[in-house]
Amino acid sequence: MSTIRQRTSLSIAIGGGVALIAAFLIAPLLVVLPMSFSDSTLMQFPPSRLSLRWYRAYFGDHAWIDATWTSLKAGLLVAIASTCLGIAAAMALARGRLAGRALLRSLLLSPLIVPVIILAVGLYYVFSFVRLNNTLTGLVLGHVVLTLPYAIVVISASLEELDRTLEQAALGLGATPWRAFRRVTLPLIAPGVAVAFLFSFLTSFDEVVLAVFVTGPETTTLPRKMWEGIRFELNPTIAAVSTLLIVVSWTVMLVVAGLRYTRGRGAGSPG
Repeated sequence: MSTIRQRTSLSIAIGGGVALIAAFLIAPLLVVLPMSFSDSTLMQFPPSRLSLRWYRAYFGDHAWIDATWTSLKAGLLVAIASTCLGIAAAMALARGRLAGRALLRSLLLSPLIVPVIILAVGLYYVFSFVRLNNTLTGLVLGHVVLTLPYAIVVISASLEELDRTLEQAALGLGATPWRAFRRVTLPLIAPGVAVAFLFSFLTSFDEVVLAVFVTGPETTTLPRKMWEGIRFELNPTIAAVSTLLIVVSWTVMLVVAGLRYTRGRGAGSPG
C-alpha cells in the first residue's frame, strides 16, 4: 500500500508541476488575446471596452500588410528549400556511404546549438560582401541555415522508421534508384516531409533576430515590424498581430500533431 501511495503522490506532484509550467507558458498568451480587442490607445488589461479597432488598423496599414506578405513569401520559399535539401541530406546520411558521415551530420546540425545572434552577425558580414543584405534572397538563405537542421532531423527519423526491404524489393524488381525513391520511399515518408515543411515555414515566419540583421526597409518581415513597433510605437496593434501569429502557430502545430498521429497509426498498423 505504501508503494501505491508513493506512486500516487509522485504522479500528483508531476501532474501539478506540469500544470504550473503550462500555466506559466500560456498566461502571457491569455493576456495578449484580450488586449488585442481593446478600444483604448494604450495596452490595457483587462480592456475596458471590446473592439476590433486594432485589427482594422492592422489590415488597413500597408506597412503591416507588406511585412506580412514578405514573411509569407520568405516562409514558403524557406520551407520548400529546407524540405528539398533536408530530403537530400537525410537520404545521403541514411543511405549513402560517405566518409566522415558523423562529422558531416554534426556540421549540418550545428545551427541547432549555435546561438542565433552569432549566426546573424556572421551572415550579416558575409552578405555585406555579396550584396545580399536587404534582399529576399538573403533572408531566405539565412533562414534556410536555421531551418535545415530541423528538416534533416525530422526526415531522418522518418527514414529510420521505414522498412528498407520495401526499397530493396522495388530495386530487385527492376526499378531504378530514383524510381524506387519516388514511388516507394517518398510516399512512405510523406508525413515526415510534411512535418519538416511546416516546421521550416513556422520557424521562418516567426524568426526575428536574423531578420533584424539581414533585412531592411524593403524586406521588413512581420516579426521585425513588430519589434520596431515595440521599440518606437507601442500600441495595441502589436497585440492584434501577436494574436494572429499565435493563431497561425497553433494551427500549424495542430496540423503537425495530426500528421504525426497519422504517421504513428500508419507505422503501427499491420502490413
